[in-house]
Amino acid sequence: MTNPTQDDYWPIEIPIHVTWGDMDALGHVNNTRFIGWFEETRFEAFKRIGGGQIGPHAIRGPILAKVECIFRAPVVFPEDLVSAIRATDIGTDRYTLEHQITSVTHDRVVAIGSSRIIEVEYATGKKVALTPEALEALEKIRR
Repeated sequence: MTNPTQDDYWPIEIPIHVTWGDMDALGHVNNTRFIGWFEETRFEAFKRIGGGQIGPHAIRGPILAKVECIFRAPVVFPEDLVSAIRATDIGTDRYTLEHQITSVTHDRVVAIGSSRIIEVEYATGKKVALTPEALEALEKIRR
């Protein structure tokens, strides 16, 4: 993706195909699905940021401290969406990932949000500094 303006810069995008199972009794996608889509995109970002393993055998890595979602428009089956992410507010041991979900079907933003990520040593739960490699990777996806 090119970088026409900072607000349009979403360096990581993944396609999402809304399924019938995403719907709720109110006739639109259940709001918990948006948090799940944020998570899928966040893990794509983690793969690009690197810095080691993620999972039960990792010594250190990212934890989610806060997640926020602002719903802009309802989504229904069978819409096609794009979930996009970029970094902002990069610190020595933490950063924020901004999220945007766009309906390709209706050409509109349907949700925006953010995830606050803190780097920790898993055994102790204590914050640790981001690696130089992670900081460099975050700069590449920074708004």
